[in-house]
Amino acid sequence: MKLPFGLLILLIPFIFFACKPSTTSETSEILDLKLEIKDSIRVDYIGMLNLMDVNPEFEKILFFDPQNMKFVSTDFDGNILGEFSKDRDAPDGFGFYPMAAGRFNASQNIQIVSMFGIYEYDLAGNLVTSKKIPRDEAKSFSGRADAKREIQFVRDKILLSGTIGRGEYNKTQPEFYDTFLQLVWADPQTGSFEQFLALDSASIFQNNMSHEPSTLSPTFEIVNDKLYVITGIDPFLNIYELDSPYTKLQRIPLELTDYKLNTGEDPKKADPRAISYDPSYGITHKLVKVGDKLVIMYETGYSEEDAMRSRENMSQSEWEEFYTRMKDTYKMRYQILDLEGKMLNDAIIPDELSDLFVSREGSLWFMGKPNPNVEEDFYTLYKVEIN
Repeated sequence: MKLPFGLLILLIPFIFFACKPSTTSETSEILDLKLEIKDSIRVDYIGMLNLMDVNPEFEKILFFDPQNMKFVSTDFDGNILGEFSKDRDAPDGFGFYPMAAGRFNASQNIQIVSMFGIYEYDLAGNLVTSKKIPRDEAKSFSGRADAKREIQFVRDKILLSGTIGRGEYNKTQPEFYDTFLQLVWADPQTGSFEQFLALDSASIFQNNMSHEPSTLSPTFEIVNDKLYVITGIDPFLNIYELDSPYTKLQRIPLELTDYKLNTGEDPKKADPRAISYDPSYGITHKLVKVGDKLVIMYETGYSEEDAMRSRENMSQSEWEEFYTRMKDTYKMRYQILDLEGKMLNDAIIPDELSDLFVSREGSLWFMGKPNPNVEEDFYTLYKVEIN
């Protein structure tokens, strides 16, 4: 079932094969590695918070309140250091939504990239520097204000994903996939954006079917001066040279547990204007390097029976009940790999941890799950290690 746009917003804010499912026992030896909680930080806050960044060197944490469109920074004792929001039309505003999570830079200020330029604010929200793009030159990049989409400082540039769901071509046309570029170099000195990295010629997106733009959203990591990329639903780890022309070095199949691959829709039946999301299929949300290992986070998709049920007409209350059951049945999974892409372990994310996390200085930092039975006025951030 394709979700209506209103419900889609609630499920995955501002987001932009059928084959035999892989199993973790077919080709790799499972090691006794797991995510282990080592420490926690409590932040007292009334409202909603999503994780953006953790900086162990400065002992600062950056959150985003999506209800109030507000950035909130704290120290490692949970004390709030600063809060600010920017009206989209304010003289020092960055626009309505960032392209990716904000991040602390070397000056301990908050770096934000939006479709309108590159901005730097102090913790109180004072604009430090900005490089703006003329409104008529801005591109319609999708955005996400949480840690599922991060920016990285690479050399003297900022690297981030840059999904554009609509442009000269739409998702029903082969040219959309032939010209699609996944990533963006943003230059803090000039404010310029350079799109790069085409879809892999062997990916599921080159099968002459129509694919939802949200299924093409990449996650990436820099490993030993190489660019590691997983593109949305395509269950492969692609490794490229970091410099142009970004030569592909390896394409490694991922051994994802019970993974349901979305092969797309007949272009003649697809609505070229619609942006929807089908949770009955699998997708990879996150790839990070942790020391000498990689961690990916992914959804498996549903069984055939539950997938069929998800495509039936349901009332709002029936759908909410069904979706709650699906979240309990098909929990988010993580997989640990070595730097060559060999799978070391695959498991369900521990119950205390949400699906928002970052990797910093050899540890993972996870946002805790809110208590579904009690309305709490605090949030918990967990420091997690691989053991």
